[in-house]
Amino acid sequence: MQGGKTGPVTIVPEQTSVTSGPEVQQKIIAAARALASILRGTLGPRGLDKGLYKTNGEFAVTSDGARILSGLLIKNPGAKMLVSLGRSQEANVGDGVTSTVLLAGALLDEAGRLLRKGVHPLIVVDGYRAATKIAVENLESIQFPCSITDTDLLSRVVATALTGRAAEAEDERFGAMMVEALSHVSQVGDNGVICDSEDILFDKSGEGGLADSRLIFGTHWKQRIPMQKMAGLRENVSIAILDCDIKQRESKRDTEIELTSAEELEAFITAQESLNEKIAEKLIATGADIFCCSGEVERAVLHRLALADKVVLSDLDVKQLRHLAKASCGRIIEHLSDLSATDLGCAGSITCERRAATDEVQDRIIIDGCKGPLVTCLIGSSMGTEEVIRGLYDSLRACTLAISEGTLLYGGGSGHMSAASAVKVEAEKVADRTRLGMEAYARALEVIPWMLASNAGVDALDALLELRAKARASDTPVGIKVDGSIGDVSDVLEPAENLLHGLVAASETACGLLRCDQVISARGD
Repeated sequence: MQGGKTGPVTIVPEQTSVTSGPEVQQKIIAAARALASILRGTLGPRGLDKGLYKTNGEFAVTSDGARILSGLLIKNPGAKMLVSLGRSQEANVGDGVTSTVLLAGALLDEAGRLLRKGVHPLIVVDGYRAATKIAVENLESIQFPCSITDTDLLSRVVATALTGRAAEAEDERFGAMMVEALSHVSQVGDNGVICDSEDILFDKSGEGGLADSRLIFGTHWKQRIPMQKMAGLRENVSIAILDCDIKQRESKRDTEIELTSAEELEAFITAQESLNEKIAEKLIATGADIFCCSGEVERAVLHRLALADKVVLSDLDVKQLRHLAKASCGRIIEHLSDLSATDLGCAGSITCERRAATDEVQDRIIIDGCKGPLVTCLIGSSMGTEEVIRGLYDSLRACTLAISEGTLLYGGGSGHMSAASAVKVEAEKVADRTRLGMEAYARALEVIPWMLASNAGVDALDALLELRAKARASDTPVGIKVDGSIGDVSDVLEPAENLLHGLVAASETACGLLRCDQVISARGD
């Protein structure tokens, strides 16, 4: 200190940049608008695909919002919040990522118009939160129940999720497949039906087309079959699941055995063969027809088991063993001496197909007819098998959510229009500036049916005006149909939690960004 004056105090690096005031919100809103413009064209059954070309040279074509967001290199902090919103929707619901991000973008866009007119951000936030509560109450009042026995409703949920996806061509087949799979793995607990989508596996069959896709009540592996004798079909088999080697235990210490004659060598070999024979006899005595292990198999034991018409599969990973144990209702044994007949699983059949030897493992093993809560969907080959499986997984998550939550809503934008109408009615009763935020919220909700109509190739404004009029006058759910026309959408179903979670999450994200009045960048961006 000199002359009573204090010199400059540095608390952050020189390259740190600080943006304050209205400029912050406008930059965030601009970033949200830019990100929403990327996803806008993919919404709905007539949405177009995006080509993703990554830095490693990989190219993919998809309309899945979650995959598109994951492939973008985002720098803007506001846009990163919307990406986090999409990930939250994907993790908690499994579907509706695109509509949720678009809704958040629309909320910020509408807020930007109010901010430019001089409305305080917190006034907008208060209006959005009041409108969110009204919208949620409205959606909860029009939702209707669904259970695991409502197979027709669940099939329509799957078909809705697959509409506009690569698997749409076989939506009836896949709808029946998903419902049958969920019925098999669902269990009734104290808190209702417990349904875990992770108990349904997806794999490529490597042959046929999408029409040849099928469901197996068990698991499917691409694993080497050690001997030709073990190939073929076996029915009503017992399975031993071993997380260990099938051979003599190796000594942990280095030992040397001195043999002074040929007789001693012969005796040593005979003793070794005797131990291998005992191992094989013990395994055969359990009554198992199939032995699946995670380790190696002694060749002598392998041949002895093959002579007894047993199948031995080795070098399996722990995940494969767990899947097999869950499907066959068997136990994973970690030591050969612990194996008994009570630990065995069972399956209706096992098919081992040997293929021509190549650089990759081509042998196919299909374990089917199991009673446990695990199934596998074998998807036929097509140009976009990966995208088909992604679409099926999203539809599976939607169907699982419908069963676990037990409620459905009509799609096609009908839910958004109903919530928007309810918010408008309540906004008429508000006499302060909060009403502006509520009306902006209602306009943002109408962005979803607007984009559905636009992507279907019709005039979005005319469609929205017609939808408003018909929604008020009709007792049936009215929304945007696949061809872009306005009509009954009672065959378009989605889990109620899909829309409710997305609406609340989008509102909270928008409000959080609107409350931000300063951005501090340590990198100087």
